[in-house]
Amino acid sequence: MLVLALGAGGYASWQYTNLYLPDRLCDGAVAAKDAERVLGSGKIVVADSDVSTNRSDPDAYCAISLKRGGKYVAEIHLRTKMAEPYELSLRADPAMSQPDRGPVGAFGNARGWLMMAPGCRLDPKDTNNFPKRNADAVAVDVVRTKEPDPYTFARADRTASPEARQGLARLAADFATAVARRSGCGSADVPDVHLTGGEQIGQPVDDGQLCGVPGATAVTKLPDGARQDISSSSAPVQSCWIYTDIRQRLLYEFTATLDSRYPDFAIHISDKPLASSPGGWRGSNNGSTVVASCASGTLTLHAFGFALPDSSQPTETPVFRVWANAMAAKFGCEPVAPK
Repeated sequence: MLVLALGAGGYASWQYTNLYLPDRLCDGAVAAKDAERVLGSGKIVVADSDVSTNRSDPDAYCAISLKRGGKYVAEIHLRTKMAEPYELSLRADPAMSQPDRGPVGAFGNARGWLMMAPGCRLDPKDTNNFPKRNADAVAVDVVRTKEPDPYTFARADRTASPEARQGLARLAADFATAVARRSGCGSADVPDVHLTGGEQIGQPVDDGQLCGVPGATAVTKLPDGARQDISSSSAPVQSCWIYTDIRQRLLYEFTATLDSRYPDFAIHISDKPLASSPGGWRGSNNGSTVVASCASGTLTLHAFGFALPDSSQPTETPVFRVWANAMAAKFGCEPVAPK
């Protein structure tokens, strides 16, 4: 009987490789079932975890590995990130899905990020020994063998996988809530991170209707094969990127949002200060960024373009003016650009 019992136990362990895996991983921060959904079949191991209860600890990190046949084949990384100016890993690429409510964030098939509560960057009293808490946002990525690193290319995936993106969003939301709870900031409630869908990826460019806006015409002739990605119509950060066919060189990059924190770290605002807008613009601008008040909040509009003439500022171009007014209407604001 003992032999049979051991044999049955061994068979169960072999058949169900995660039979004895705890329900929660990363010091209780995330659900094991969510990690399994993201990684797939195999044996799951927490390779590293540092989720401190110390309020002055600068960051949090966890790595969850997947093994098959005794070899590591994939790994999830969860970490807090500081939202520094123009942080490329914390940008809302229009090809990524975004939470349509709650904290701002963006998720591709293999990487994503989610903002934490505003009070989670802490300025400790002992600045000699403890830096600012590195917890403006939580970044998550999945690295798999024989696949490119998710950060090798700046662009998100050409084809969206809603299941993969929702799985990363659940992990990021749980991890962000656990870090905030232990640090005494934010809410103990895990945010509902329902993601947008309907992103338009790799669309042919129709000059005269750039970014899907009638009347939006390029300043100079666009190269053959140019494409555009347009964020979901329900995304809190509206963006449109027009690029060459290799998807690496951006020709135009337009961004609009009512979120108060996103522009500070994700938009490349020049050193030129914002000033009263000349030429009939409402609000203030510096040639590439426009900030205007409206009933629903403060609208930030930004344009950047390699396709612009060297002497041209985006706010002087008809394409940005048409697009800016379309975005203002979308967010329930009055027109911001002169017609």
